[in-house]
Amino acid sequence: MGIFLRNNWYYFKKQIEGKVYRKSLRIRKGQEYLLSARLRQVEEEILAHHFGLNYSPRKEITFLEFKERYRELKKYKKTLELDLRRLEIMNECLNNPLLSQISKREIEKLENFLLERERIEKETTVNRYFSLLKHFLNLAIEEGFLKENPVVKYYRTFVESSERRALTKREIRKVLSAAKEIQKNPRSQTQRIIFDLILFALNTGMRLSEILNLKKSQIKENLVFLPVIETKWRRRGLSSKKVKIVTLNEIAQKIIERQNSKDDYVFPLIRRKVDIVKRSVNRIRKLTNIQDFTFHTLRHTVSTLISTEYDLATAKAVLGHADIRTTLKYAHPELRRQREAVSKLCSITEEILKEDIETKEDRAKSS
Repeated sequence: MGIFLRNNWYYFKKQIEGKVYRKSLRIRKGQEYLLSARLRQVEEEILAHHFGLNYSPRKEITFLEFKERYRELKKYKKTLELDLRRLEIMNECLNNPLLSQISKREIEKLENFLLERERIEKETTVNRYFSLLKHFLNLAIEEGFLKENPVVKYYRTFVESSERRALTKREIRKVLSAAKEIQKNPRSQTQRIIFDLILFALNTGMRLSEILNLKKSQIKENLVFLPVIETKWRRRGLSSKKVKIVTLNEIAQKIIERQNSKDDYVFPLIRRKVDIVKRSVNRIRKLTNIQDFTFHTLRHTVSTLISTEYDLATAKAVLGHADIRTTLKYAHPELRRQREAVSKLCSITEEILKEDIETKEDRAKSS
């Protein structure tokens, strides 16, 4: 009696007064975190059925009502505001249904709606929306509002390219030139400092969110003391006072000095969400014809430059990674370096082969 696995799906078996009940939990292998909540529901259903009791398997709640519950449950999440905006966009399509009414039809309708939106440029963005919806509905299962997650059952994730790359030195010059041109003729508050933001990123390796939220009080003697994301450490039961240290070179220091911020923030901006650079990035793509450029590409570029000139350990320290395996994903050697490395392998191999031939010749002579 108890839980068992069949064809990667979990089932529950229970015996009451000699009668055996078997029921699917509708949870796949890999979703074990949902077992506890779903098990309670199924056991209550079996007991109610056996003893002939009235049983309502779940409470009913609308999409928007549970959005407020999500806000409460995730109040410490750093990207909560982004999540709530995306949930609002999804609700435009779904029109505030009961969560129990979200079926295959609604999933397909939402996918088409997101793909047709002008702001959605890639299928990968649709994947992000459905990843959020999947998590959103998993919480609803844990709270007892749903039996199963329709996203898991009906949404097929788009294949995403895992390719990442760094900018070449020529591309860096083109990006900086384009950013300088935009900063001279700005169309927004962000574009007034876009060249400074990009140059600062190239000289510190900091994330865009870290740069936008950088405070003067975090800088001491040309060092930045950035608090590590609080929710990450709270979830692991560790102190949230952990910080990472960023070293400021002369260029970064000069950029800070020429900002005219009137509060504790270094860069003078009204909004500090990462999406404020979207238009600037799009203009840079058009001006440089580097279609895959993103602000985060600058972080990959810094990692590559440092690991090429120094080593991975130094790049790990500069980027503030906890694990060097993360730094490996950010280090992309240039084609020139790859050719040099392969040429070196060729030389080594030729030397080995030459030594082997000479050894055989020496043996032949001695015999």
